[in-house]
Amino acid sequence: MNLKRRTYLAMGIGVLTMGAQEVPAGDLEESTPLVVEVHVQNRPSSTPGGQTLHPELATGGNTLDILNQLPGFAALRGGGASGLPVLDGFAASDIVQSVDGVRTPTACANGMNPPLSYVSPNQIGQIHVYPTVAPVSVGGNAMGGAIAVESPKALFASGQNPVVGGRVGSFYQSNGNIHGGSAAIYAATRTTYVRYDGAVSAGSDYRAAAPFKPTIPGIPGNIVGSTQYLSSNQSLQLAHKSGANFLDLHLNYQYIPYQAFPNARMDMTKNESVGINLHFTHDYGWGKWSIRAYQEHILHRMNFLADKMIGASMDMPMQTNAVHNGLRSELRLNLDPEDTLEVGAGYDHEDLDDRWPPARNLTSMPMAMQSMGPLTFVNLNHARQDDYHVYAQWHRDWSAHWSSLVGLRGDFVEQGTGPVQGYNAMMYGNPDLATSQPGVFNAAHRRELFALGSLSFVTDYRPNAQWELELGLSRRSQAPGLYERYAWSSQAMAMLMNGWFGDGNGYIGNLALQPQTANTASLSLQWQSANKGWELRIQPHYSYIEHYIGVQRCPVTLGGACTPANLTATSGFVYLQFQNQRAALYGVDFRARMPVLHHSTAGDWDLETAGSYTRGDNLALHTPLYEIAPPTLRLALVQHWGAFTNRMEETLVAAQNRVDPTRNEPRTGAYALLDLATEYGRGPWQASLRLQNLLNRLYFDPLGSTYLGQRPFMAGTPVPGPGRSVQLAVSYTF
Repeated sequence: MNLKRRTYLAMGIGVLTMGAQEVPAGDLEESTPLVVEVHVQNRPSSTPGGQTLHPELATGGNTLDILNQLPGFAALRGGGASGLPVLDGFAASDIVQSVDGVRTPTACANGMNPPLSYVSPNQIGQIHVYPTVAPVSVGGNAMGGAIAVESPKALFASGQNPVVGGRVGSFYQSNGNIHGGSAAIYAATRTTYVRYDGAVSAGSDYRAAAPFKPTIPGIPGNIVGSTQYLSSNQSLQLAHKSGANFLDLHLNYQYIPYQAFPNARMDMTKNESVGINLHFTHDYGWGKWSIRAYQEHILHRMNFLADKMIGASMDMPMQTNAVHNGLRSELRLNLDPEDTLEVGAGYDHEDLDDRWPPARNLTSMPMAMQSMGPLTFVNLNHARQDDYHVYAQWHRDWSAHWSSLVGLRGDFVEQGTGPVQGYNAMMYGNPDLATSQPGVFNAAHRRELFALGSLSFVTDYRPNAQWELELGLSRRSQAPGLYERYAWSSQAMAMLMNGWFGDGNGYIGNLALQPQTANTASLSLQWQSANKGWELRIQPHYSYIEHYIGVQRCPVTLGGACTPANLTATSGFVYLQFQNQRAALYGVDFRARMPVLHHSTAGDWDLETAGSYTRGDNLALHTPLYEIAPPTLRLALVQHWGAFTNRMEETLVAAQNRVDPTRNEPRTGAYALLDLATEYGRGPWQASLRLQNLLNRLYFDPLGSTYLGQRPFMAGTPVPGPGRSVQLAVSYTF
């Protein structure tokens, strides 16, 4: 059996009720392949006109690699197993990120454990991507699109005999000695399904194509420090069906003993997560009712790993404990053959406790212990977020060519946190004094209730099999994050420890923040030839964001690192405070495919291209938004030749000259990368070989942020991408 990954790039609005998550079970034959599909759309149903994503893209341990070729998608790279997705300029918490319907919170002041880092590529059955306008049923409290990951759906034996199968795979990448393996095994009867998935990946520091910074003992000039990692994910799925009832239980476990970050001042020294996800559905014929309950516990630790420990005078332990649970119920009603109504309600709770124990002095310097001890620094004291939501969504087929989807959603988000304290009263203020910084914070009104409203509307018109026109409109609101409101200290060290942007700057929260709201319009036009050989798609989009949560240099009234010099600094690291502003995001995504040659001996040759242009403007400060990807274009010549698929791809990235001066964002130059890849698949075997950055070009990822992989930390130096690398992968399905 072959592992297939398909990308459906038609973003129309179709029948809401036919999403893969609503087809909980199917019949399993011994020839059933394990399928990973990626759907890019504005509705939960799959759509025609797909583009195949190549299996070698997902041979590593990072789920975001599967999405790399999608127009408008980018990744803010962090550790080897972690990264923050970007959809048309909306990043991280601005978009819905869910795994099997659960949005795991980022339990880290540096954003090191985002939701999609808790699932390995081998654990994925389908990914639904909503680039701009997402249905309200997908999730709320996010102003951008959505990425919804689903595990392989439960399948059952079609006959009396039990069926057993699975898949094993391994991969290796020469640059960084990145390697790993995965295994999946399942057993099924007519009514019961059991599946185990496990994956492990590890890597060392990777090499840039040439030296990009001074050599220090142990870290040569071409080595990108703090890029080593070790990650493992395991899951157990138990499913049972009885008549119209279906019960699905997922048990998930992640353990990361270490993961270094080249664009963060800290490294991850542990991330352990245990989760349970129970989903029940009942099909009444006239509709379907479902209920989901989940619980997660995350233990997250940070400190300095080997590369950052060189030259350090002290360590700095940071400990975060998070509890996340919720309950959600949904009812889908088949009103008539043309109309479907879905209603839902739910509750989601997050408790986040972030404390920094006293630092351990490494050089017998008395001031080191005085500044980071003897007490435990309380960054967040059981900060809480409770989200109560309701929604209604109506789909209608007006004719065989025209359909629409409209949804309304309300999220009521309540936040609060307990009193805080610093390492000591001398440098951080005495919390018992009302005029001190912790005293003022503890006396302030910290509990807040935000009422968020969301609206989405998408209409799709298909006059014939070749043309499709789609229009999407949405208004989506998002509450400020817990760290954005509750990071309280203006002391330089504390501010530098709060920040998930990879820029090395320091951040302080703002209790007065209001929710941000994006008003988005998206138009999509797609054409394909009658034989589906030619294909063209273009999608412009525009978003105006009210009360955008941006940053400004922190005012001197906060004291500490918020000095007059900080207000005017044009280089180096700076100190910032979150503020409500106004912003706009707009651009266009496109892709095209054309046949080049169809030959009985030489195979089928296609030329593919995809690209995107995104611009972000801070309308309050009249400056560019931070980390907006420059224009990107991919050109690929693809050959389908028997059991082989060969690919030659050139990636062109423009210079990043529109940078955010508030953060002193570094500029990056234009670059071009050449990759070669071949994939073989026959019967149960699949193998791939990929030569990445074949010409060994030195380049700097415009979304890679500032290089902080070793001391001394250097402002203005971006993180370089990997030099030439050979990547091998093999898998066997049984």
